[in-house]
Amino acid sequence: MQHIFAKKAIEMPHMNTLFFIPIRKGSKGIPGKNMKILGGKPLVAWVLDAIIASGTADEIWVATDDERAAWYITSAYPLVRIYNRSESSATDTAKVIEVVMEFLEETKPDASAKFILAQATSPFTDPEDFRQLCDQMALGGSDSYVSCRRIKKFVWHEDGYPLSYSIDSKPLRQDYSGVLIESGAFYASTVGQILRTEKLLSGNIAIIETSDSKCIDIDTPTDWLIAENIINHKLQNYGQKI
Repeated sequence: MQHIFAKKAIEMPHMNTLFFIPIRKGSKGIPGKNMKILGGKPLVAWVLDAIIASGTADEIWVATDDERAAWYITSAYPLVRIYNRSESSATDTAKVIEVVMEFLEETKPDASAKFILAQATSPFTDPEDFRQLCDQMALGGSDSYVSCRRIKKFVWHEDGYPLSYSIDSKPLRQDYSGVLIESGAFYASTVGQILRTEKLLSGNIAIIETSDSKCIDIDTPTDWLIAENIINHKLQNYGQKI
């Protein structure tokens, strides 16, 4: 099957690649977050544009209970498909795996298909990040993949002892490799692996490391202000959006 959006960056044995973006109408931290305008377009549009620009998608699905979002996506992205998620999978307490399982059991994609859950709340995920992920998935060797960012901060336990170094020999910062933090930008596996385990991540898990400058997970009004400041900085210094 040929990619419906663009040609892949490199030629590798092909397996259907399905992107899945779960969004919902309710958001306590930032009301209407996924359709709120960030840098001239709705938040959800950032990840959609990055996926399409990456040239890695055979199918893109947005799972939502928001009629306004569904109308916008259908109008602006005619090749993106809408999955009407159930009320129970769109509550504040529902885990993301619930809507994933609901979707897979209803639509029944091929078990061998690559399944990539991308988060709309990570608007600065780059097309190259998705290419890197898909290249690694094509190479094989892992069951699941998770995006992480590296930070050079020393981690402590709440009981008062360091987890990143020995108290008797604290390393210089330039000699410290740092720690990997789950960024929340994307999670990936195969459809069959998810159906078998009912988990997004399982088995042998590989890390896809992304740049710290791209990693923001918008959950609070403060996160939103940070994202706006990043965009404004780019506009003022480079005359273009990210």
